[in-house]
Amino acid sequence: MKKKRRYAIYGGSFDPVHIGHVSLADCAVKQCGLDELIFMPAYMSPFKQDRKVTDGKDRIAMIRTVLGYDPAFSVSDYEIRKGGPSYTVETLRYFRDREDGILHFVCGFDSIVQLDTWYEGPEILRNYPVITVRRPDTDDTLGLRKTESYRKDYGADITVLDMPPVDASSTVIREKVRRGESISGLVLPETEEYIIEHKLYR
Repeated sequence: MKKKRRYAIYGGSFDPVHIGHVSLADCAVKQCGLDELIFMPAYMSPFKQDRKVTDGKDRIAMIRTVLGYDPAFSVSDYEIRKGGPSYTVETLRYFRDREDGILHFVCGFDSIVQLDTWYEGPEILRNYPVITVRRPDTDDTLGLRKTESYRKDYGADITVLDMPPVDASSTVIREKVRRGESISGLVLPETEEYIIEHKLYR
């Protein structure tokens, strides 16, 4: 019997994509045996409608600079082309209905704590395996408690990954660029080149 393809959507603003995103994605691929991990930059996060987000074309281009890091990495402009607030459940439904295999959802540990309050969050927890990783700046106790409650209340399939702590933040990176400070080590060199060449965040 042919093994089912395992693939995942990894959503976020990715403004810019940094080493924390890359490390989480790489861990998800390797530890969960994913055949493909799709970076999905949001047109606009429902939680960030008050913040100006860098043009989608630039965020897609920055993600393209990290795709060589892992052969399973890919990027989709689905949410950017769709426009409007990006609701994860709608994106998951779209891909599940069009592609064969087992679709997973990848998110940071900070998102896990609030996942049941997202638009149709319980549907995500019931119908899609979730992959997450603890972040150094997140309260593990609350996240682990929520994870257990999701398993009990929704039958959620949640994998909590082990990953070396990576202290990188898109907000900090944007601020450093604005101040003319180095972001070396916070993003991949190819991403840094793109940011400099296209004068982003200045």
